[in-house]
Amino acid sequence: GVTMAALIRYGLIFLAFGGGFQALAAELPYSGMLFAVVCLWLANMMYALEKLRERILFFWFHVTLFTFLMGRPVIGALQGELWWDYGHENVMFALTALLLTLGFLQLGALFGSQWSLRQKEAAGWGLEEQKGFCYYFGWVSQIVFYISLVFTFMLGMEKVVYIQDHTYYEYFSDFKSQLPYVVYELSTLTKYSLCFFLACLPKKSRAFPVLALYVLSAVPELIVGERNPIVLNVIFALSYYVIRDFFRAERAQHAEGGQAEQEKPWLGVLEKSALILAVPLGLVLLGAMNYLREGQGMEGGLNPIAVIADLFYKQGVSFRWLALGYGAIPFLPHNGFTNYTFGSFIDYFCNGSIAQKFFGAVSLGSSNSLLKAQYGNNFSHHLSYILLGDEYMAGHGCGSSYLLEVFADYGYLGIVVFSLILGLFLVCAPRLAGKNAVLFSIILLCMTNLFLIPRAEATGFLQFVLTMQFWAAFVICCGGALILSHRFYKRKYTAGQAVSIR
Repeated sequence: GVTMAALIRYGLIFLAFGGGFQALAAELPYSGMLFAVVCLWLANMMYALEKLRERILFFWFHVTLFTFLMGRPVIGALQGELWWDYGHENVMFALTALLLTLGFLQLGALFGSQWSLRQKEAAGWGLEEQKGFCYYFGWVSQIVFYISLVFTFMLGMEKVVYIQDHTYYEYFSDFKSQLPYVVYELSTLTKYSLCFFLACLPKKSRAFPVLALYVLSAVPELIVGERNPIVLNVIFALSYYVIRDFFRAERAQHAEGGQAEQEKPWLGVLEKSALILAVPLGLVLLGAMNYLREGQGMEGGLNPIAVIADLFYKQGVSFRWLALGYGAIPFLPHNGFTNYTFGSFIDYFCNGSIAQKFFGAVSLGSSNSLLKAQYGNNFSHHLSYILLGDEYMAGHGCGSSYLLEVFADYGYLGIVVFSLILGLFLVCAPRLAGKNAVLFSIILLCMTNLFLIPRAEATGFLQFVLTMQFWAAFVICCGGALILSHRFYKRKYTAGQAVSIR
């Protein structure tokens, strides 16, 4: 039958339609449109919470969507501000884009859930029963992770030293690492080896220190003033715990009095208690960073609620860029063929390290510059230069959004199709992850940047598949595992016994 959560969700969708019709009849349609957006967002959140273990990625995506694209208009409306003061056509585009993406994310998720229901095999079953190769693949990946993490911390500490004598904006516009390039190359193996290791289903006691160190590796960026890396790392770690709990619950459901039923929950009382304490403290700290990194006093004093509200209001500045970005689209540079949706892929092929070495291509650089602002396919740099001008050259930026990029390339149809595919992926990914270690690795690597796309590149989270560092990490870990499994793995296990990394 229909659950109470589903009834509430249907009611919210009905209210969203009501808000939309009210907006059509109103002289100022913004409040009605925003009401419809909020109702659709709440409906999607209710859908995620109905089966949180399986829909954890769908849940987190909507958290970041609210943070970056809805926080400012919602808080502005509650405070009685004129939050729509960016031009009528611009604001209507922003609200329409949000309505479309929320609606089609839900539709894609519904398709994904239907597929998931037809999957008879318990999630994680295939991984749990993999033989010797997965065992050694996990061990080699873990060793590579610990080695490369040293170089990651070296790069982080260099940034911390630099920021002592420079401002936050000077860091963004002028900082260049003085460490040998090999340090950077080795540091890039950290994320890849982490995901390879986690995809082999380590025991909780082995996964915890690895994930804890991965979260801590973003602390230097936090000290410098960058909040996104540590937030994304924390979301990644929590999502992994929930997915492993999903695997555990599925196996317990399919087992009949077996060992799977005795497996302890990944998110137990201790972890949930720590989350309850850490979330508000973390939000206050992140809110304070707005002022600490610029050497300012805090407007709201030390009132935690005011600080958290201010955090979401300031993070919600991407709504402003979503609206103004629409108006700026006709002025974006066009150098022959331009495509922003797949911009990171095109720039990697045309201007990446391989193209530079073998075809004499010009590097577009990594920081704010005229070259980055006028050439290539990077929407955030193009848009920032048009909207901010000299401020862009001083280190400021307005970011991007998957909504702007797919609209600039394909119009409203682009938003519809992209959102539909994204909703499908977000719901199917946890069950797909249980098929095999390679697929799980790819999904985990997508998760490291996926939740940032409301204010970042549409397909940037997939770019890792093109990088030499990813393939180098895969060859090192896979090659080491093949050598060890061939040398030590006993053939008797192939008759049916499983060697587990657990």
